[in-house]
Amino acid sequence: MNNFLWALKFLTIIPFDRGDKIKPEKSGLLVIWFPVVGFCIGICLLFAYLPLYFIFPHLVANGLILIAYIAITGSMHLDGLADTCDGIWGGWNKERRLEIMKDSRIGSFGTIGLICLIGLKYLCLYSIGKRPTLNISTFSICTPGVSCFLSPGLVNTCIALLIMPVMGRWAQVCASGLSTYARSLSGTGSFILESATLKHVLYTTPLPLCLLWFFYGLKGFGIFAIIVIFTLTVIWYIKKKIGGMTGDTLGFTNEVAELVFLLGIFL
Repeated sequence: MNNFLWALKFLTIIPFDRGDKIKPEKSGLLVIWFPVVGFCIGICLLFAYLPLYFIFPHLVANGLILIAYIAITGSMHLDGLADTCDGIWGGWNKERRLEIMKDSRIGSFGTIGLICLIGLKYLCLYSIGKRPTLNISTFSICTPGVSCFLSPGLVNTCIALLIMPVMGRWAQVCASGLSTYARSLSGTGSFILESATLKHVLYTTPLPLCLLWFFYGLKGFGIFAIIVIFTLTVIWYIKKKIGGMTGDTLGFTNEVAELVFLLGIFL
């Protein structure tokens, strides 16, 4: 359990180890728990959204749940997104791009990236909540009476909130297992990139794939294929720019994979 608890501590701000007593047993096993931690985050978002939905207008509830999500993760991945946008599109060579990404200040590309991503996520959640029916899936077949108590729009939003963090963390594992660390000196993401392999990617794939199939049926496989293609494209593009991945680019991959998942729901 130390590996799971350490991954939970690393990916969230839940204060259950103030004395820093939890140490991972094997660094290679840490990344296996990333999608599971994403599932735990999704459960928290689901139960947080239900009272918000019934207390506030839907537009406000969607904004508050995104703020709650940012708070749970300590905005770590959003910071990586901003740094990656600044570095990749603000530098003219590998060294300059890595130098910009190391700078704690945010630039115009990072600001634009944050605004676009958060805005699109908000609009996706709003649009998902307007869908009048449930997807034809194992979930809809097993729970035919769920629409008697909850509206299809609410159920669709809750499902999206549950799976979204899982897909982001899986994309991180995929990017780590299929790439190398771009910097010569160790950093926040170095131990993840150095320990993850293709084997870990295969180990973590069943959880997101089963969730997508259970809640979205055959369409879930299409959504997963799109996320895989996106992740492979990101890896290729970032390798072309800086020669590998960093902790910032893993955060970038996480955030945009979540957005791709939300957009894939509308297929």
